[in-house]
Parts: sequence; structure tokens; C-alpha cells
Amino acid sequence: MMVLRWFVSQWLVSLTLLLYLWVGWVKPEKALMALQSGATLLGSVCLLVLAVMGLVGLVQVWISRDTVARLLGQDSGPKALLIAALCGTLLIGPPYIIFPLLMTIRKQGARWAVVTIVLAAYAVKLPMIPLEVGFLGWPFSLGRSLLTLFFAIPTGLIVEKMMEQSGR
Repeated sequence: MMVLRWFVSQWLVSLTLLLYLWVGWVKPEKALMALQSGATLLGSVCLLVLAVMGLVGLVQVWISRDTVARLLGQDSGPKALLIAALCGTLLIGPPYIIFPLLMTIRKQGARWAVVTIVLAAYAVKLPMIPLEVGFLGWPFSLGRSLLTLFFAIPTGLIVEKMMEQSGR
């Protein structure tokens, strides 16, 4: 019963294991190639994930709950939403770096709206704008960036309301 509960709670791992078993049975050479590819990817991100976890630990120690609550919490007002939008546009890197950091500031008292706005604004990535302009042009880049930022704050407020109603 405990094993079944684990497989259900870890559905992605379970699905992956089942797919590997199936592919290994049908085409063993493809399963081996997939395992090698996955191991290579794991090796390339392992140090990065360790560094991110270290950074998250430092954030937890260096930035007090009071500071996070004051700057990004429920009583912080519109200033927190603007800080979130700015921070989101400055972040670069893959999402698996951003999610642990956002979870940490959320646990330290940041509003759900702040977390949502950072994620929405993260799609803009200011350091990448010149590259985007080079490939897609100014009109596209400017329009996409402005619309993304324009809708980030209302989206954050809506998600925050949804999370409050769900009791989270």
C-alpha cells in the first residue's frame, strides 16, 4: 500500500520508469541512448542546481523574514509589485533556478502576487532584449515586452486572490 501511494504521489517519476521499462522491452538500444542522454543532462545541471540551493540558503540567512515581509509582503503595497516586475525582468537562467528562489521568498513572507509577477516578468528578460531585437525586430520585442509587463501585475493580483480563496 505504501509503495502504491509513493507511485501515485510521485507520478512523474512513476511515468518515467514505466516508459523506460516499455522502451527497454521494445527497443533496448533506444532506452540505453535515452539513459545516456539523461545522465549527460543531469551532469551538466548538477553543479548549477547545487549552486542555486546554496544561493537559496544564503538568501534565507541574509534576508530576514521581517525584511521580506516589509518589502514584499501583504502590507507592502504597490511598491512590492513594481519591485517584483523589475526583479523578474533582470533574472536570467532556466526556471529550475528561479522556482526554489521564489519558494524561499514566499516562505519568508512574500505575497503570492509578487511570486506571480516575478514569473510573468521573467519572460521579458532585459539582458536578452538585444538578441530578441536582432532576430525579431523592435516592434515585436517592444510590443511583447510591454504587453507582458502590463498584464503581469493584474495576473499577479488575480492569482493571489485565487490562492487566498483556496486557503494557501
